[in-house]
Amino acid sequence: MRRRMVCAVMGAMITAAGWSQSLTWLDTRFNPFTIPLGVSAHGSVVVGMTESFPQQSRAFRWTRALGTQYLGTLGGNASVAYGVSANGSAVVGWAHDVNGQRRAFRWRASGGMDDLNSTYANLIGGGATLLLATDVSPDGRYIVGVGMRGVYEAYLLDTGFPRRGDVDRNGCVDDADLLRVLFAFGGRSYRNEDLNWDGIVDDADLLEVLFHFGSGC
Repeated sequence: MRRRMVCAVMGAMITAAGWSQSLTWLDTRFNPFTIPLGVSAHGSVVVGMTESFPQQSRAFRWTRALGTQYLGTLGGNASVAYGVSANGSAVVGWAHDVNGQRRAFRWRASGGMDDLNSTYANLIGGGATLLLATDVSPDGRYIVGVGMRGVYEAYLLDTGFPRRGDVDRNGCVDDADLLRVLFAFGGRSYRNEDLNWDGIVDDADLLEVLFHFGSGC
């Protein structure tokens, strides 16, 4: 996912190609601890963390045009960005929520920062918590990191996976999905209508649609 190596020394960015350019960090005067941790495919977007805030850290996203942009938190007092998509539009890392708990986040230029545990609760399931996101695929779809499910475990989150009960994959669980299951009822072999992938379209698949009916609509 990384096509260039980046190193920050006294406010300079050095790439494998051998050139460097000045990074004008907005908070350099107050605190030198600004650490880049990820870079986009073409080196135009840099992400990481800075400790310019007293006893706190903030995830940042840097571009030549906009300079340093602080990404905020999930209501707590700290955040760190680790990975960025190829075009720089999606950033992932961890942030404290309002209770001071560490949670994996995704930041997007179009919608700001969101808690992956809330956004993809239907995929994660109960009893599991995504603590941090360490990287994201070039297209922004897949996110990897560390979570807790009784013990610490690595995870891979497919953000493009359809909602549970969404048979026609349009992002909304509605009448169309219910009809798809009813018309395929009793059918065997693995298909979209077989929502629990047990090889037969039956009551369990109907319940899956009914339980999530209205989700995403």
